[in-house]
Amino acid sequence: MIRNRRQGFTLIELLVVIAIIAVLIGLLVPAVQKVRDAANRIQSTNNLKQISLATHGFHDVNGRMPMAMIDWDSNYNPAWYNMTGSVFYHILPYIEQDALAQKTPKYFWTVYTNNGVKTYTNPSDASCPSNGLYNDAGWGNYGVTSYAGNYNALGYFLNDATQKTMRMASMLDGTSNTIFFSEKTAVCQLSSLAGNPAGPYYQIWAYSRTAWKPWNPVFGYQITGAASKFQVAPTFGSGTPTCDPRLASSPRSSGILVGVGDGSCRFLTASVDPNLWWSACTPDQGEVLGGEW
Repeated sequence: MIRNRRQGFTLIELLVVIAIIAVLIGLLVPAVQKVRDAANRIQSTNNLKQISLATHGFHDVNGRMPMAMIDWDSNYNPAWYNMTGSVFYHILPYIEQDALAQKTPKYFWTVYTNNGVKTYTNPSDASCPSNGLYNDAGWGNYGVTSYAGNYNALGYFLNDATQKTMRMASMLDGTSNTIFFSEKTAVCQLSSLAGNPAGPYYQIWAYSRTAWKPWNPVFGYQITGAASKFQVAPTFGSGTPTCDPRLASSPRSSGILVGVGDGSCRFLTASVDPNLWWSACTPDQGEVLGGEW
C-alpha cells in the first residue's frame, strides 16, 4: 500500500515557527531603535554645530555675538528696540534662512507664527512636532525649537542698566570652554510655574520677552549657578510633567548635547558636576574645567 504524503505543518511545528519569529522580532526591534536613536543624536549634533558656527558668521559681520535675548518689553533704547528677538532670530541668515530673516516689518513676531525651522528641531525630542510648529489652541501655530541659547555667554539687552554685549575677545575662559547652546524640551505641558503666566510653555524660536519668560529659548536666565544644571529625560505631556522650562534639558537619560563656542559639540553625562556645568556656562570668570569636560 502506498501511503499519502503528509501535507502542511502540525500545530506544534507551527507554534515553534511562530515562537522563533517572535524571538527574532524581539531581538530586531531594540536594534532598530538603537540605530534610530543614534541617527537622531547625530542629527542633533549637526544642528548644534551649525547653530554654533552661525554665531561666528554673525560675529564676523557685526563685531559682536548675537545676543541670547534683546527684550521687547523693557527695551526702549532706539538703537536696540528694532533688533528685539532671540539669538535664533538673529542667526537666520547664517543658517541659509535669509528669506525668513528679511520678512517685513523686521520684528521677531513676524516670523515665528507658521514658520518652523528644520535646523531648530531635534528629532530626539518627542515633545517637538516634526514640522517645528506647535498649535496652542486659541492662539495659533508657533514655530518652536528644541535648543536654547546660553544667556550668560551670548549676552543680553533688557535695558540700558541691564545689558551684556559679548565679543570673542570677551570670552576670557576660551570659546572651547564655553557653552553657547544646549538641547531643551520644546513643549512642556506644565500648567503653571511660580511667578510666571499659566502654561503650557513652549520654546518659540524667535521669542524675546521678559513678560513671558518661560517661552524664551534660553537657559541660565531665571535660574543660575549650580542649580541651573540641565534635566535629563523629563516628562513633558499632560498630567504632572517634570519638565522645567527654565532649565536646559535632554531627551535622553544618559546626558545632554551642547554646542560649544569653538563650533564643536560635546556630550555631558547626566552625572556631571553641577558646578562644572555652571563654569562652562560662564565665559569670563576664570574657572578651570575639570576632567569631566
